Amino acid sequence: MAKAGRSVAVFERAPVIGGAAVSERDVWPGYTLSTASYVCSLLDPWLVEKLDLHAHGLEYYRKDPYAFTPLLDGRSLLLGGDGAANAREISAFDSADVAGLEAYIRRTDRLGKALFDSFSDENPRFERFDADSRSVLLGSAADLVERYVSTPVLQAELVNDGLIGTYRGPRDAGTGYVLAHHLAGRLLGTQGSWAYVRGGMGSVSQALWGAAKSHGAEIYCGVDARVILEGDTACGVHAESREIRARAVISNAHPRTTFLNLLDPSLLDAGFRAEVERWQTVGPSLKVNLALGELPDFTCRPGKNPQPHHRATIHVAPSVEYLQKAYDDARARGESEEPLIECFLQTPTDPTLAPPGKHILSVFAQYFPYDRADGWTDAKREAAADKIVAILARYAPNLPGAIERRQILAPPDLEEKFGLVGGHIFHGELLPGQIYEDRFTTRTPVRGLYLCGSGAHPGGCVSGFPGKRAAHAVLRDLAAA
Repeated sequence: MAKAGRSVAVFERAPVIGGAAVSERDVWPGYTLSTASYVCSLLDPWLVEKLDLHAHGLEYYRKDPYAFTPLLDGRSLLLGGDGAANAREISAFDSADVAGLEAYIRRTDRLGKALFDSFSDENPRFERFDADSRSVLLGSAADLVERYVSTPVLQAELVNDGLIGTYRGPRDAGTGYVLAHHLAGRLLGTQGSWAYVRGGMGSVSQALWGAAKSHGAEIYCGVDARVILEGDTACGVHAESREIRARAVISNAHPRTTFLNLLDPSLLDAGFRAEVERWQTVGPSLKVNLALGELPDFTCRPGKNPQPHHRATIHVAPSVEYLQKAYDDARARGESEEPLIECFLQTPTDPTLAPPGKHILSVFAQYFPYDRADGWTDAKREAAADKIVAILARYAPNLPGAIERRQILAPPDLEEKFGLVGGHIFHGELLPGQIYEDRFTTRTPVRGLYLCGSGAHPGGCVSGFPGKRAAHAVLRDLAAA
């Protein structure tokens, strides 16, 4: 919008720009943490080019290999960009699954492309997809994966993409969409590939900040703001002691925050307010960041020296049944007894993030729901982290002794620190009933107020699409006024 010549001011509650896409320095001396989000794929290449984000410091590189699952019996599965290597890995379990994985990738590439091509739609409609695609997207991640491969560990590696951030199990309807959403990215020019961002995820936000400032935008951090309404129209914000008038107000906050906190909710239509209050936004995700004195030494692939599997997403999920039990436990008892665990080690490929010889293990775990019946306490946070470390130690026995510091972010902490209501990383479930025309619209019922965050189409995953769609809507509306 600033590039188009509009006068733009940004007000950020936190002391640094970026929300959950942030690199925090010196949480521990010498470390830079991607505290919340940790990898990138869905960032719109159009934005990277049009805003010249590389000139403002954005640098990313492929995460390859892309998936590693150790098993307790000493075997493991490592998948990456080398087809021949993948075939050898899979054939150690079942050679028939080599062709099955290739067919699965062709199918999910088509689904991911179809989703990506819809992410910029001004009026998103789920009916744009053909009947077969709709059936897959409305179905379960397990059903999709099990059509193509039969090896339990391979099934679990693939199904995992349908569960991240979602309080559903692998056999629940709609997780097929979540899986395809995670494979929709095209940042690297290859459908579905994921990248590490040099300097951590805050580099995405810093590059956007630099581009905005270069075109005259003003950015203020550490400022609380509320929307000014005159009649049924948003006409600016109160930013602490200042009143800033504007022709459009655009909120990147969660829809509940926007409509129930940043303006007077009594001014909303009762039906719309009820819709906001019904929005499913109970997050199941817990983040643990660990400072390590050495790399994990996996029994199945020994060695503390950097190896290919240290660059991959490290999964603890030997089967779909394991993942289903993790979900069922949370529903029945408040948290998973043996959770879904995803780990990332960016430091082997970006050593600037930690002191010499040190590493950061970023752990994302489910299911630890925000609304557990017995509530969240410091003791429960510590116990959850202890459980995760103990499970990882079954595969890498040196890990507990390598931990020098740790940071635990349960769903209430994600809500408090990043404004993720309910601790939900996508501003609400990305499931049927909350996607496409059923997600919040860019233009809101309040005239002059727009949404540009993950609560609007197409949802979460550090994509930039909601912001791009909002900017285009505002520019069109101002031009027509």
